[in-house]
Amino acid sequence: MITARIPLLYDRHTHISFYAALGGAADLSGCKTLEAALSALKKRRGPLIVARGWKNNLFDLPPEALDRLGPAAVCNISLHSFRINSAARKMLAPLYPEVIARLDDQAWVERHLPDVFGLFTAAAGAAEIQACMARLASLGIWAAEDMLISSEAAARVLAESYAGRCSFWAAPGDYERLGAAGKEAVRGLKLFADGALGARTAALARPYKGGGRGLLLRSGPELEKLIRSAAAVTGRVAIHAIGDAALEQVLSALEAPGTRRKVREVRIEHAQLITPGQAGRAKELGVRLCMQPNFSGDSVSYADRLGARYARQNNPFRMLIDEAGFVPGKDLFFGSDGMPHGAAAALEGALFPPMAGQRLTLEEFAAGYCLPDLEAGWLELSIDPGRKKVGVKVRLKDRAV
Repeated sequence: MITARIPLLYDRHTHISFYAALGGAADLSGCKTLEAALSALKKRRGPLIVARGWKNNLFDLPPEALDRLGPAAVCNISLHSFRINSAARKMLAPLYPEVIARLDDQAWVERHLPDVFGLFTAAAGAAEIQACMARLASLGIWAAEDMLISSEAAARVLAESYAGRCSFWAAPGDYERLGAAGKEAVRGLKLFADGALGARTAALARPYKGGGRGLLLRSGPELEKLIRSAAAVTGRVAIHAIGDAALEQVLSALEAPGTRRKVREVRIEHAQLITPGQAGRAKELGVRLCMQPNFSGDSVSYADRLGARYARQNNPFRMLIDEAGFVPGKDLFFGSDGMPHGAAAALEGALFPPMAGQRLTLEEFAAGYCLPDLEAGWLELSIDPGRKKVGVKVRLKDRAV
C-alpha cells in the first residue's frame, strides 16, 4: 500500500450547470441491462421522467420499451445521444418544436448540441448549482470549468458565488444570448469538430467495427472561419475533437495562414485518438490539450466499436509526454467530463489504465489535474497497486463549500 497527499482537483472539463440541472434525474450509469434501466425509470415520479448515464455499449433502449413508461427523456452517458419516448415528445413539442422534430437526426443533434441540452436543463435552474458544487467538493474537486454554460442565471451564479473556483465557456449561439455581465465572465468560446464514441459520431480516419466513420460537423473552411470568429470575440477557443479525422481537420484549420496568430489560447478537448504526427503539430502550434484519464477505459468499454489499433491509440499519454513533449500543468491538462466526477475514478484511470501507454505517474497527474497548493484542502490517498484501487479521503479546510 502506498500513501500520499496531493492537492484538491481542478477539473478542467465538466458541465457544472448541466449536471446541476440534472441533479434530480435518474442515474442509469450503474445499469448493465435494459431490465435494470427500466426498473430504475419506473421508480421515478413526476410529469416527466428524466434520466442520464445510459450506456449504449451495454444495452439499447428500444422505443417500444420506453413507450411503456410515462413521458421519459434519457441522455446517454456520452451526452451526445438521446432517447425521448412518444409521450414526452408530445409533451415537449410545443416548447421545443425543432429539437423534437430533429432529435432522430444524429447529424443535426451533433451540430445543435447546446439546444438539445436546453431541453434537459429547462426544468431546473441555477439554484441547483450550489448543491452541485458542494457535491463536487465532497468528491475532491474544488475548482472546475463549465464547458457549456447553460444560461445567464447560471453564468451569474458561477461568476459571483464561485469566483476563483469556476470559469466557463459558451457555444457561439449561447454566448450571443447572454447579457453583458455573462459575456464579460465567459472565458472563451467552445466549438465542436465531431461527436462522441458513445454515439458513434466521433470522426475516425478508419471505420468503426460495423461500418461508418462518424461525423465531421463542418467543412474545413467552415471550421477555420468559426475559429477566427471566435478568436475575435474572446481570444480563447476550445475545440471538441475526439477522433483522429476530427483532429486532422482542427490542426489543418489552425495551420491555415494567420489563423493561429489570431487566437490567444487554443485548447483541444478530449483528443482521445490523437496520432504521434498530430501531437507534434499540436505542440508546434502551441495548442493545449485537455484530456480525461477516466476515458482510458473506453479502450475496453467500447471494444464493440473500436478495433484493437484504436483501443491502443486511445488516450496516449506516454506518447504525448515522452515523445511529443507535452508537459502536464503547462500544455496538458485533465478533467472528467463528469463521467464520472471524483478523485478516486480519476486516479484509478490515470494510474491503472487498461493500456500501458495510457499510464500517468502520480506526479504527472497532480501537475495536470490538481490545484497548485494545499490552501483549500487536500486528498489523502491509499494506493493499492495489486488491486488497482485508490482510496481517497477528502480534507477541506473551508467547510463552507
